[in-house]
Amino acid sequence: MNKKMVLLCISLAGALTAGSLTGCSNQNDSSQNTSQNDNSSSEKKSNLQQYSKDPDSKQDEDFDLIGTLDKETNNELTLVIDDKKVKVPKSDSFKKEKDTPKNIDGKQVNVEINAKNQNAESLELTPQAKADSNGIYEKDADGDYSVIGKLINETDNDVTIEVSSGKKTYKKSKDFEQDNDNMSKDSKNKVVRLEVKKNDEVESLEIDPEDQ
Repeated sequence: MNKKMVLLCISLAGALTAGSLTGCSNQNDSSQNTSQNDNSSSEKKSNLQQYSKDPDSKQDEDFDLIGTLDKETNNELTLVIDDKKVKVPKSDSFKKEKDTPKNIDGKQVNVEINAKNQNAESLELTPQAKADSNGIYEKDADGDYSVIGKLINETDNDVTIEVSSGKKTYKKSKDFEQDNDNMSKDSKNKVVRLEVKKNDEVESLEIDPEDQ
């Protein structure tokens, strides 16, 4: 009887030990899976951010992605950025800028990305996609307008840019301002944005990294 009790105790001890080891193994597997998921999430985040020229993408803030719209479904956008197809899931609150045409496949778009969940919050055509043959992409009710084109020449008195219809020269206004944040010594052939008054005098010049 005593021998049977001893054997039973040994068997129970062995079973408990095996169960304990199995539990530890499961915990290790769970920890590894969690770690892998975290790495995957981090990798996904950095993969989207590496395609952005927006300075905010390096500051854990919502940022913009500029690319050509290849395809759109109810749940996802596919952008072509630097010859690579990048898939971006839409958020539940995803919206397009007012007056955006229905068919914009093949057009350059600006997509706002939520930095936390990496989903697309909104989409709008870029100034280059909106621009007409004269480079005008926006007009104000008062007659002022915005132009985008390649900087050909700048002097003390005027600015010359190239648009699809050819070269355009604008005289500088007396209150002309230049945003020097992204300007280099040689900004020739860079894409620039001009704010032009209704009298066709340019009042400001800006270089946006996202246009390049």
